[in-house]
Amino acid sequence: MIKILHVIDKLSMDGVNPSSCSKLFVEWFAQHDRARFKIMIASLRPKDAAGEYLEERGLEVFYINKGKVSFANVSAIAGLIDTHGIDLLHLHGYSSANFGRLAARCKGTPSVMHEHAILKVQPHQFLADWLLRNKTDVAVAVSNAVKDFLIKGRSVPQEKIQVIWNGINLVAYRHPNLQNAAQFRARFATREQKLIGMIGRLRAEKGNRYFIQAAQEILRQMPNARFVLVGEGEERAQLERLTNELGLQERLRFAGFVNDVQAALHACDVVVIPSLREGFGLILAEAMAAGRPIVATSVGGMVEMARHEQHVLMVPPANSSALAQAALRLLCDQSLAARLANAASEHSENFSIKKNVAALEMLYSRLVVKQEVRERSNLGLAEVY
Repeated sequence: MIKILHVIDKLSMDGVNPSSCSKLFVEWFAQHDRARFKIMIASLRPKDAAGEYLEERGLEVFYINKGKVSFANVSAIAGLIDTHGIDLLHLHGYSSANFGRLAARCKGTPSVMHEHAILKVQPHQFLADWLLRNKTDVAVAVSNAVKDFLIKGRSVPQEKIQVIWNGINLVAYRHPNLQNAAQFRARFATREQKLIGMIGRLRAEKGNRYFIQAAQEILRQMPNARFVLVGEGEERAQLERLTNELGLQERLRFAGFVNDVQAALHACDVVVIPSLREGFGLILAEAMAAGRPIVATSVGGMVEMARHEQHVLMVPPANSSALAQAALRLLCDQSLAARLANAASEHSENFSIKKNVAALEMLYSRLVVKQEVRERSNLGLAEVY
């Protein structure tokens, strides 16, 4: 049995609700071949509600809690490798990648550095990545756009990068709890009104402000439209102020964190994804699987995931007017909306969690076997001398 330890900087973005990566751990855990792989999680932070969320779903979670910049993390991770017989480290986040790669080399354990996003790299992290560039066994990029980011922004040699798209549970998004969807919709719109939704963290790179500005423009042409912003984040207060300044508080509501994303998606007549940058666009895969009409920005991995006029309507980023016009087009042309939604649902097969896990398992097996061959070779040389 191959023992995998996922090391992650933090399990929650807000200290309470599980991050998208934490939810992905649950999906991976459910799909892995339990006879061949044992999956464990280690967080660099103290125990929180997101950790309990994972534990309740059967995952074994360790909490290192040495501080995100402390080199004590290296010995702590190395200790987990020894204590639990870990065969491979799977690293998520900057600090985890830094300390995890060092711990892996100290113990002769292979590691996978997994990049989920395209972010601004601070100078100290750029230096750390450059120093660790030869200590990277394999880096997984969730899209070709992220692969380019790893090469240019994180100094990972191109030949060490493998592109593996993220995956989702297609069944869950295609067959939601319809009662939950109806209840969610009833909170924000009547049957006669159109509900336009955005689902994502309330952070600058998600383009929330452009969704709010687009809402104002849509209302000029469709006064009975209603809007919902699903998610939490550090920009919530600022976005609520913008909503009030534009006089939209009665028509645009903040739903906060929603655990049943499937229900929220199915409640919306149109889903808008106004991201300014996006490594993969998990919500795009989810919205396609749910068969929703979608407006998305042509950024990062999203341009690889879907085609304009074939699966979704794509618009330039940071352009509220373009968002508004595309959403209105879908709201006013039901045949177009249905055609795109049906094609998107079929296309979402490419983002199956089963395909995602199968690719990861193949990678794990290759790395562990390679390490075993290396160890046998070294043992043979030792016997000769």
